[in-house]
Amino acid sequence: MIDRNTYVNALMDALPDVISSQELAGQIVDVVFSVPTRALENGNEVELPGLGSISLDRSRGAGCLSYSSAGAHMQCSVQ
Repeated sequence: MIDRNTYVNALMDALPDVISSQELAGQIVDVVFSVPTRALENGNEVELPGLGSISLDRSRGAGCLSYSSAGAHMQCSVQ
């Protein structure tokens, strides 16, 4: 599980002149992490630079996540 506060604090530390509050930093972190989820929900593939890509394989049923890298292909069901 991702610890949201780690990213909120890192963002505030990295950009103290821009990120003025923990609330704003939290909103930014939430947006950044929602993008891949929404892309998958919309049927798009999510590219993970240096790792590969993930997508939902609806032909195999609800919640089937497909991961592809340059050298391997793995599928698993997430329920």
